[in-house]
Amino acid sequence: MRGKNTVSNALQYPEGWFVLGLPWPERTQDGWGECALAITPRTIPRDLVSKEAGTALDLAGGLARDPAEGPGKAVFFSDVTLWLNKQGKDWGDLGIDYEAVIDELTKAPVPQLALFTSIEVSCSRVWEASRSTDW
Repeated sequence: MRGKNTVSNALQYPEGWFVLGLPWPERTQDGWGECALAITPRTIPRDLVSKEAGTALDLAGGLARDPAEGPGKAVFFSDVTLWLNKQGKDWGDLGIDYEAVIDELTKAPVPQLALFTSIEVSCSRVWEASRSTDW
């Protein structure tokens, strides 16, 4: 049934994941904390999110399916930011407050895959969404 287009199949075999970095939690369990959430853009009904969040989901979904432009199946928010930069644009040009969109999507009532890491193996630059390359 992998080829049939259903929500169940889209969750089991997603075309891509949109990965949202999270701030390091104040409390961890044995040094491990939730560092990111991954959601499947195509399975999220757009009436559950704002127009701005829907635009971010559409851009991430498009990049996940684009072998020429996309980074692969896991698209980080910063990948979309970089793609916009290559187009000579940024989130503000689209009328989008990217921090508000990340906050909205992490709180949205949609299926999410939580990703965990420890402080010893994490890298703060993985989650950087700015245009600066001075790191």
